[in-house]
Amino acid sequence: MRNLAFMALFSALFGCSSHVENQLMVSGLAFYNDSNETIENVTLKVTETGKMVSCTLVEPKRYCATGFPQTHYKNAKLSLSWQVSGNNAVTNEVEFTKPASIDSDISYIAVIKFNSTTGLDAFFTKNPRPF
Repeated sequence: MRNLAFMALFSALFGCSSHVENQLMVSGLAFYNDSNETIENVTLKVTETGKMVSCTLVEPKRYCATGFPQTHYKNAKLSLSWQVSGNNAVTNEVEFTKPASIDSDISYIAVIKFNSTTGLDAFFTKNPRPF
């Protein structure tokens, strides 16, 4: 009987628990312009919900940032649009590169970095100002 009670307790505490992967917590977004041209009307939109965040002007070597309540990153489909010298440039989808290891005890900042050589990079950082 004692063994049965121990097994029931062990199963309740450990046997039924599932492995939960560290979830990426995000609490801000920054558009960083690492190019030599002014970027205007930057909009990042969640395709499924239509929710978006935007900045009117991001001058060279400057950034526009916003914070929001901490949330789990859900890998939703995102579209990004912006203007350079009045010309529209649109990517159908932006995919953020996740950190190699995730520390679920802290909040990350999502960064979209525009540059002259590769176009843009989208990544997460622990540092609120990685530029």
